[in-house]
Amino acid sequence: MTLPHAYAYLLSSAAPPAHATARFVREVGAIEAVRRISADRAPLAVLAEQRPGDHDGAARDAVAAAAMHGHRLVTPLDDEWPTDLVHTSAFCPPLALWVNGRGSLGELARRSVAIVGSRRPTTYGEIYAMDIAAGLSRHGITVWSGGTPGIAALALGGAHNARGPSVAVLGSGIRNDYPAHHETFLLDRSPDTLVVSEHNPLTIPPASHVGAHNRLLAAMTTACVVVEPGSSDAAMCVVEQAEVNGRPVLAFPGPVTTLLFRQSHDLIRTGRATLISNADDVLECVPALAQHERPAPDKTPES
Repeated sequence: MTLPHAYAYLLSSAAPPAHATARFVREVGAIEAVRRISADRAPLAVLAEQRPGDHDGAARDAVAAAAMHGHRLVTPLDDEWPTDLVHTSAFCPPLALWVNGRGSLGELARRSVAIVGSRRPTTYGEIYAMDIAAGLSRHGITVWSGGTPGIAALALGGAHNARGPSVAVLGSGIRNDYPAHHETFLLDRSPDTLVVSEHNPLTIPPASHVGAHNRLLAAMTTACVVVEPGSSDAAMCVVEQAEVNGRPVLAFPGPVTTLLFRQSHDLIRTGRATLISNADDVLECVPALAQHERPAPDKTPES
């Protein structure tokens, strides 16, 4: 059994977040963990996290799909793995991550901001989501989002317009559309968008686990920016996970008459978030982002 096959098996068998399985893999290694799990010789807490199914076959299909489409499997043993991921009782790190696109996952996580919000924003929210994302990109900061329609996709678009890198953390496998047709559009939109998932490429996870990726979006970035959250449970889940992991939360305000901004205003009013109005405010409020700022690329045409 190869290491990629073992990790692909685990990503198929253990629905995230899988605390006991993650600890078990750290203790005995991925290959030995699969051997014991498949023989029902793993601890009961680990076996309780395993789903029924042909995980060996699913792993073979995942590795084959990756080879065909150019995806790569990033594990905690790889240099590309984000080193700042926390390991606490409140956060369960991913067992491994499937990645599609250019750039090092660890490098893109080092100075990064998650931008979250409603899937049905107003024109006001659309404009400022793209504006903040573009401004952050010009400062060399990587924009991350969940990749879903609305504020998340607009944030990726703003980074793309500023010719900056971006990362989309998906709630499904990177070869499946969730929502329908959206990820295909996302994958084809920009070669500078790195697409990440802890599900095997061909997987559509059960509805109860679709939102598990929100914890990764919060834990793998330096700060979280909220733009017009509306009634989005996903946006507020990222905010809560950011708070648990000690990541700063910043909120963009809107008209007081617009209900879509009520949660942003509540976060600011209760002191859970800092008010911002542009990308420069984000840098001012999060010193870790301002450190070692990369200069903007020289766009002077060659003579």
